[in-house]
Amino acid sequence: MTVFYRSTLAVLISLTLVACGSDDSPSVTDPEPEVPVVEPLPPQQIDLIIGDSTVMGLRESVVINDVEGTATRVELEAFKGITYATSARFEHSVVTELTDVVDATVFGDACPQLDLTVQEQSEDCLNLNIWRPEDTVESAELPVYVFIHGGDFEFGSGSDPLVQGDNVVAQGALDDKPFIAVTLNYRLGILGSYWLDGSKNDKGGNFALGDQKRALEWVHNNISAFGGDPEKVTLVGQGAGAMSVGILQQTETKEVITGTYFQRAIMQSNPYGFDYKSYNQAKTYQGKLQAYGDELFGTTAAVSLNDLTLEQIMQVQEKALNPLAKIGAWSGLDCIDLDRIDYGVPCFLSKFSAEITPFANLKPFAPYMDYRPKGGLFEPEVKGYHLEAQPALTELNVPTVLGFNTNDSRIVSYVPSLTSLIPTIIELINEQNNAPEDPDAAAADIEAWLASQDNLELVQQQLMGLTADEIEAQLELGDILPSTAYDAITRFFFGLGNGELIDSVFALTDFYPNEEDELTGATGNMAQFNLLTNDMLFSGPARVKAKQTSDTAEQAVTLYNFDYQPSFNVWTTSNDATSIDLGALIKSISCIGKMCVGAELPFVFNKPYTVTGNKINPSASDVALMDKLSRLWFSDALFDNYQFTTADDTVLVIGADTSIQVEENWDKRKQAGLDPELREGRLTGLEDLGLILGYFN
Repeated sequence: MTVFYRSTLAVLISLTLVACGSDDSPSVTDPEPEVPVVEPLPPQQIDLIIGDSTVMGLRESVVINDVEGTATRVELEAFKGITYATSARFEHSVVTELTDVVDATVFGDACPQLDLTVQEQSEDCLNLNIWRPEDTVESAELPVYVFIHGGDFEFGSGSDPLVQGDNVVAQGALDDKPFIAVTLNYRLGILGSYWLDGSKNDKGGNFALGDQKRALEWVHNNISAFGGDPEKVTLVGQGAGAMSVGILQQTETKEVITGTYFQRAIMQSNPYGFDYKSYNQAKTYQGKLQAYGDELFGTTAAVSLNDLTLEQIMQVQEKALNPLAKIGAWSGLDCIDLDRIDYGVPCFLSKFSAEITPFANLKPFAPYMDYRPKGGLFEPEVKGYHLEAQPALTELNVPTVLGFNTNDSRIVSYVPSLTSLIPTIIELINEQNNAPEDPDAAAADIEAWLASQDNLELVQQQLMGLTADEIEAQLELGDILPSTAYDAITRFFFGLGNGELIDSVFALTDFYPNEEDELTGATGNMAQFNLLTNDMLFSGPARVKAKQTSDTAEQAVTLYNFDYQPSFNVWTTSNDATSIDLGALIKSISCIGKMCVGAELPFVFNKPYTVTGNKINPSASDVALMDKLSRLWFSDALFDNYQFTTADDTVLVIGADTSIQVEENWDKRKQAGLDPELREGRLTGLEDLGLILGYFN
């Protein structure tokens, strides 16, 4: 059975598992406490005079717990939807000045995206939000925290309920540790990352990074008028936002802002093991987007994406982000063209010689390397601008907090990992139907189930449009593919060009492939794959960066591990959705019972919401940790009291019992492996063997 067939079935199986009883709804929690006697007051408009400008904001109030756990009403001031820059499509943004009158009483539009948000969407979306304590004066010089939201560079906004800064700012004021919080929007998807010829466009097409820089420039120029100190700015990011922070603090760029626009950094779940698209990969992907546009809207001539309506642009983006399209791009099987004499095999083979890993296909709108070295007579050097070097190979340049959730990679690895279950699932289906052990027959059963789901018509069409026999006939991979799905999917996940590295991984007892003819072996392989991807993408690279920084002693660094299991699934899909988005559903399924990427956000912001904006009912333990962690996160103590040292391997652990404490010899004590090479700690062994970040060598 081909890897494409296995991967496609993996998507279908994940949906089948949901239909058979998986539940992504919030778990039963402790009874709600009695409603507090204090309640928020209605908001009131306030006017802030800044030079010749009048900024209309709101005096709002929230009810939070004080350090003793007593519900308390706190008033604060909010300025929402302030435009920080303007831009034209496929051009870099330009920072703006405050106009005569600024209405900052409502959130601005979110940047265009496929996922539903509570805000209206438009291309006029470069706005930010400011929360400050009540009656803050211009001379207050308060610390400033600027947050960049996550969302794979595909979705999210600074006004999402989960990341609004009102509760944490109120806590700071109540505890007599006041600060200002800022959240922002930046362009997403095609509009945020679109390859441009660097020889003709010196700033390239990393528009999202440019937007983030303009937002930080605006804060630097204006935050003092709101009572903030531009010399005390901490830049915070989660997921894609953390990836952005890792890029923004680089000095390998034509526009260095680290140390000027921000002086400290917090990176939550930055996959430092991520391999960003090369210049040429980005160019190839731009061609694919163009082909999608031609297919959808072309006539006799190619269309210009710049001339499409926003609705049409989003249709192109939807086609590019379909999970099956991502699988095809990641595996290389989107190269296959049955109408070509060579069936696209040269495309397939060149893919693996031209890329370090296929990771970028899982986040296709992440920034790309806009620098290209000279490559012969016909490939001149492109100097680059925003992203000239892989972040994994650069240094931390300001005091930094970075870390990971215990199951950060779960969303990324979930669909590939399900391939390990395919042989067992097929066998069970055939036994149930008294059918021969025929993969095609099993697929037909799954297809029949899907056929009744109108919202999954695209998946059905993709599966029925390309059979396993057709692919096997065109791509003779039988001699290349290993014997187990786990073996195959791991090699494809990290890239066929990294075979020696994977051979070294599989030689270790902890990751050695199990036989998959029994369920225990298959599920064991799934667990090993998820563990490996987390080690190689998140926890391992983060620890390597912390060690490098600690060893040079040039910057203070704190390394953390969020290891608390919430009572709810932070990726729960919206109960109000009229249809189920396949990608959102897969994320939701993959995070049931896991500390997935984003699981820490309700606790950092003390906001009882899911990533998708659903209100949740936290347990008593959840509430206790929300109150504690949010206070620590927005404090100097996070940087000063929990610093990592290589000698002691000191990691700040947010534990299952809601404890927040440093644990020494963390890797050896918490992650000792079975293999002799890993007994001093799994990450220590992988690093000593040159496997973590080894594919960059």
